[in-house]
Amino acid sequence: MRRVLLGLDVLVVVLILVQAVLAGQSLFEGSSISVHGYVGNGTFAVAVIAAFVALAARVPVWVLSTNALLALLLFFQTGLGYVGRDSALAASWHIPLGVSAFGLAAAALVGGALVVSSSGAAPGGAVAQSSAGLTERTPSTRND
Repeated sequence: MRRVLLGLDVLVVVLILVQAVLAGQSLFEGSSISVHGYVGNGTFAVAVIAAFVALAARVPVWVLSTNALLALLLFFQTGLGYVGRDSALAASWHIPLGVSAFGLAAAALVGGALVVSSSGAAPGGAVAQSSAGLTERTPSTRND
């Protein structure tokens, strides 16, 4: 389940980068902005799924919070994208919020990578702790 979260976090980062490219093409090459909107809707959907996967995977609270906050931020980002068609103020917030979403997506990706790398079992059911402070109880293989 944690590897699924990592894959979803990678996908969100890639989709946000694709959106930046599409927006730039729209501004400077006159391309249609509609594909940017479709990818934005997909990015939001993937982020929501990632937040639920993080909950199901029982990751540390900060990793869950990062994924949940990213989904919320992308909800507002998507809304601003639609409202920004008719409002310069909404459009002016859409770009910095997108940059913030990329930063938060990168943090979620780091969290996903840390929980995957720290999920290796320690011998004898010991408590494994990574340098990132991710502590989890691993199952014991001893027969007492």
